[in-house]
Amino acid sequence: MIDSRIFGHQWATAEGRAIFAEKARVVRWLEIVIALAEAQAECGIIPAASAEEISGLRDVDLPIDDIAARTRQTSHSTLGMIQVLRDLLPASSAEHVYYGTTVQDITDTSQVLEMRAVGLLIWRDLWLLEGDLLHLAEVHRETPMAGRTHGQPGSPISFGFKAASWADEVGRHLQRMQEMRGRWLVGQFGGAVGTLAFFGDHALTLRAAFCRRLDLSEPDISWTNSRDRLAEFANFAAAAVSSLARIANEVYALQRNEIGELAESSRPGTVGSITMPHKRNPEDSEQIVALSRLVRSLAGILTETMVQEHERDARSWKVEWATFPELCHYALAATAMARELMSGLEVNADAMQRNLGFGSSSERLLSEMSARLGKHRAQETLQEAYRRAREERRPVVEMLEGVATAAELAELPKVDVGASGPMVDRVIMTARNRRSSETENWL
Repeated sequence: MIDSRIFGHQWATAEGRAIFAEKARVVRWLEIVIALAEAQAECGIIPAASAEEISGLRDVDLPIDDIAARTRQTSHSTLGMIQVLRDLLPASSAEHVYYGTTVQDITDTSQVLEMRAVGLLIWRDLWLLEGDLLHLAEVHRETPMAGRTHGQPGSPISFGFKAASWADEVGRHLQRMQEMRGRWLVGQFGGAVGTLAFFGDHALTLRAAFCRRLDLSEPDISWTNSRDRLAEFANFAAAAVSSLARIANEVYALQRNEIGELAESSRPGTVGSITMPHKRNPEDSEQIVALSRLVRSLAGILTETMVQEHERDARSWKVEWATFPELCHYALAATAMARELMSGLEVNADAMQRNLGFGSSSERLLSEMSARLGKHRAQETLQEAYRRAREERRPVVEMLEGVATAAELAELPKVDVGASGPMVDRVIMTARNRRSSETENWL
């Protein structure tokens, strides 16, 4: 579905495809090979002239078909590219390309660069989404609606309270991204079994220079068989997209005609059903939920790759090659859709008021009567009154005559959203204080 010309817009974004396109992958590998050669020249391991000639390959349009053919011929993940690069270099520098490194150094470091590129987009989308949610929370600070538990109307809340809850959760994901990036954006350079023995006394100096050129942190120890960084990123993505699915689920449920409190914006030309012309389907909400299920599933697979054998185990890390890009495509599609969903969200305050229902004041009434009767006796009394009102289809006030005082009955028409407003204020203040030192750029 990611590459579908018909359906691809629902499963991936143009920005995600640009990151994971085959040519982009090869260019990324080449950048890593160049960074390694430049670091080796800096450390006196290879001649500076060789590093300069290898760096000159940056301007070459590498022949993907030739690399692919040689990869199949050699049955080696990167030897096809190495052979092509050697053919493009003078003999004096051909021996210094990909010098002393191994497949996993290239592919792991490439995956970290992909993680950085995807992280930048996820951060941007979540940061902008949080801004939209904070605006909704502020505008609807006092807009009353039914709070719902077990799928049924309960006591009133404000819609701002609901939106602030969404914003607060998204804000925590942004905080996680700030906290985790130091663990995620770490280069890999370990050689055959992680010890860098090929480079003798130059090993750690070279690794530091290599990571610095790619603007990545240097690990304390090689992590060829330690996959927690990628698993953490994957599970972060799963949690973040699941939060978006929680929001989308609310829009999906509250857009039902019989509720009608929220609605996705409708674009011109959108068709809900070719057999039921009246329909207006929550397409983006549905898709976000579907994408979240896939991201959670793929995060589970990437967590499985943490179980390794010995110092290198391709049975696990090659699984990442297929799974990680797919997870990123779905996550980026979900964050982009969530932004679109919230930026055009339609809020029907009249429907919210209408749906409050006859029990919307029961919690407040219970509080008033508890002071006189005791909480449990008051609860039993009100439970019976509301039961009879439902069964006899009569106003609950009639069931309470002689049971509740006039002052207590005066609570029935009131709509009390409790501390919704002050909590909305606190979420907004906390988020704005944090955002004052941030931009939509993660790094």
